Amino acid sequence: MQFSRVIGQSSAKAAFFSALDRGRVAQAQLIAGPTGYGGLPLALAMAQRLVCLNPIENDSCGACTGCRAAEAMQHPDIHYSFPMVPKKPGDKPKAEDYYPEWRAQITRNPYISYGEWMEAIDAGNKQGNINADECRAILRKLRLMPVLGGYRVVIIHLAEYLGKEGNILLKILEEPP
Repeated sequence: MQFSRVIGQSSAKAAFFSALDRGRVAQAQLIAGPTGYGGLPLALAMAQRLVCLNPIENDSCGACTGCRAAEAMQHPDIHYSFPMVPKKPGDKPKAEDYYPEWRAQITRNPYISYGEWMEAIDAGNKQGNINADECRAILRKLRLMPVLGGYRVVIIHLAEYLGKEGNILLKILEEPP
């Protein structure tokens, strides 16, 4: 997603580009706000800009292979995590299991709410969360070198559904490799 498609968020955009211009992009960014506020579209735009091969002033080009892969949510250096439920009893869900549904829903509505996401994955009355196995998978992904050079990005949508499992991620946030 290009910044030009993100509604509002002018101060967040300015802060990001200021840090980018100084070469001081923080290794972790927290984007918080109420549902519909635009945190996910902002995160998607930031990720696309970080992997863009031909950036333009205050946006990504939207045409290079990095941008096209990011738009299709198939860039090898951008990973996603979100609340999920087991597809079968006893299953330990992984975000990759839900990537087709994720791509379809986010392409249709990047301002998706938790309820809309749970409905999209047929969660029924189950509570979605980001489990400990998913947190460990995030750590493994972050320890890898970027495939196409530049940055490796993990977008954790609805991070409030990490629960106590979020403690697994604290070390890498405090002391990145």
